[in-house]
Amino acid sequence: MNIREILYALRPYSLNKALLIRKFGCNDVSATLRDSRVIIYPPTLDLKKVVTSELDKTVAFLPYCAKPFGDFECPANDPYYGRKNQKCIKVAGGRCEVQCSLGRMVDVLKAHGYKKDQIFIIDSDSNLFPWLKMKKEEGYKYVIPGVACYYGVGYALNFIGRELGYQGCIVLLDDYDPDDKEHGVCRGINDYLNMEKTDKGKRTKIIDESIRLIERILDGEYP
Repeated sequence: MNIREILYALRPYSLNKALLIRKFGCNDVSATLRDSRVIIYPPTLDLKKVVTSELDKTVAFLPYCAKPFGDFECPANDPYYGRKNQKCIKVAGGRCEVQCSLGRMVDVLKAHGYKKDQIFIIDSDSNLFPWLKMKKEEGYKYVIPGVACYYGVGYALNFIGRELGYQGCIVLLDDYDPDDKEHGVCRGINDYLNMEKTDKGKRTKIIDESIRLIERILDGEYP
C-alpha cells in the first residue's frame, strides 16, 4: 500500500463520503439518481449509445453480501465459507425460488442480454480487479452496474477508469446502515479489511430503487 492509499484509508467515514459526493457530482444529478444512490462515471457517459449499440461491451459486478442473511438461507451458500463465495444459481442459469436482491438484479441483467461471463459475483476485491482487467483485454468497455460502498468506490472508480481504461461505469452505493451497527457496511479501513478476510454477516442488500433504476436504464429510459 503506497502513501496515497494509506492516507485514503485513514480518512474518517464522514469525510470520505462528503469528498466522494463532491468528486463525482452526486449533488448535481437528478433526484432519481440520488434516491437510488447511483454514480455515473464520468458524468458525460452517453447512456443511450451504450444501451442501444454497445451493451455487449458491458460487464457487471455485484457483491456476495447482497445474498440474504438471517431472513433466508441461500441454497448456494458454501457450508464452510457461508456467503463469502461467488456462487449464484441464477448466474449459472438455474432457477432459484429464494427471493433476494442479488437474484433480482441478475434477472434484470440476463433479461437484457447479459451472459454468465459478463457478471462477476465479488468474493474479494483481490479477485475482482484481475477479472476486470481480463475483461478489458477481451474488449469490454463499460461497467453497468457495479455495487460498492462509499469507502471502496472512490478507489475502485479511479482504478477502473484511469488504470484499466474503461470508458464508463454506473455504480450503486451500498452504504453503511446506522441502524444496523453489528452488520453495517464498510465505514473505514478496518471494516474493509475484515470484509476481505472474513464474512461479518452483513445484512445489506441492493435497494429496490437501484434495481428498478438499472432496469429503466437498460430499457432505454434515461433519468
